[in-house]
Amino acid sequence: MKFILSSTNKAKAEATKQALNKFFGEVELLCVDVDSGVSKTPETDDEGIVGCKNRINNARSLHPDADGYIGLEGIITRNSSGTFICGWCVIEMNGKIGMGCSAKVQIPEFISNKITGFGELSTLVKTTYPSDLVSEIDLIGTNGIITNKGYTRVDEFIDALSTAIGYLSNNKNY
Repeated sequence: MKFILSSTNKAKAEATKQALNKFFGEVELLCVDVDSGVSKTPETDDEGIVGCKNRINNARSLHPDADGYIGLEGIITRNSSGTFICGWCVIEMNGKIGMGCSAKVQIPEFISNKITGFGELSTLVKTTYPSDLVSEIDLIGTNGIITNKGYTRVDEFIDALSTAIGYLSNNKNY
């Protein structure tokens, strides 16, 4: 089976390899850099899902012969208890779509207070968070820094991928 991941991000690629292997065994995975059409760090579930779908459409236009297409977006959300980071996955196989989301990790107030018009969250965290772990942000992500590697960006996207792929694999005939 051949899958296209619509990102070249290291953490997203590692999570995708692990999740696909769990469900399908050995597969071919091609990582392509495509535009999401949304902000660098989406701020709503809807914006994250749109970004995933846009990535899939852009990847499919480059590689129309794959068995599956995957879009992943890390987002921030807000509610009355604070600001959180999580990841969304949209996977398309045989014309069917599965979606999944990861657990949410609370962002400390001293970071969340600076999130207006910041661009990319990882850039803000690199320059603001008081931790030696910021040098590992490309793989462990903001949530990995906040949780002291307890729940990394790879974990985040494995969760999102597993729920999306699991949904598709259990709902093939619907």
